[in-house]
Amino acid sequence: MPKLSQEIIEEKKGRIEDAAKQLFIKQGFHATSMRDIAGRTGTSLGNLYNYYRTKEAILESIIRGYQKVIDTRLRDMFDEIEEPFQRESLIKFGRLVKEMVNDHHDFWLLMYIDVLEFENRHFRKMFEGLSKNLQRRFSSYFAELKASGKLYDGIDPAVGFTAAYMQFFNYFLVEKLFGGNRHFGIKDDDVIVKLTDIFCRGVLRPEAIEWPRPQRKSHNRATGSRAGRAGSTPKRK
Repeated sequence: MPKLSQEIIEEKKGRIEDAAKQLFIKQGFHATSMRDIAGRTGTSLGNLYNYYRTKEAILESIIRGYQKVIDTRLRDMFDEIEEPFQRESLIKFGRLVKEMVNDHHDFWLLMYIDVLEFENRHFRKMFEGLSKNLQRRFSSYFAELKASGKLYDGIDPAVGFTAAYMQFFNYFLVEKLFGGNRHFGIKDDDVIVKLTDIFCRGVLRPEAIEWPRPQRKSHNRATGSRAGRAGSTPKRK
């Protein structure tokens, strides 16, 4: 291959990746050949191999490029939110998630191709350690919640915010990729508000919940242990 400037090489690789991406989305990864990609790019098969040795190398390069964009987008989104469980902050976050999903349609399609054809080998890292990352990002705020006694016993706020993020993400993914057509039966903005209220306040009123009372155990005189039927009393001599 004649010596080319790095700028020209990157431009050619970009054209190859764009052609491959469209073919992968249209007909699947395994059904697409290197010859198909070369034809779609308008180059020879031999020239294509000068840039990429395999189809999977092309896919991995496409995903790496998209992943950098998504990682930056997520960091910017989290930076805009200081107090995740404040109602207005969570509503704003839900809208940001909607924009991210809508702006990167091809990326999510590739993710499902990866799930179907590679058992999510390439996209797995996108969700690994998500809760821990959110714990680090909002550690001060989560610590304040715990110190103030605002959390229910046993509730991890990092897990709660991860659940909120994934619920928003999955809702808009279904709407965008699977033709959800308001699958909650209401408008997107109303979904964001109602999910926010659930995450900020819960579903049931705490004072209206009838918690089961712990059973009292009677004292067994013979063994010195607490056993026997509830309500039984020892006989007097």
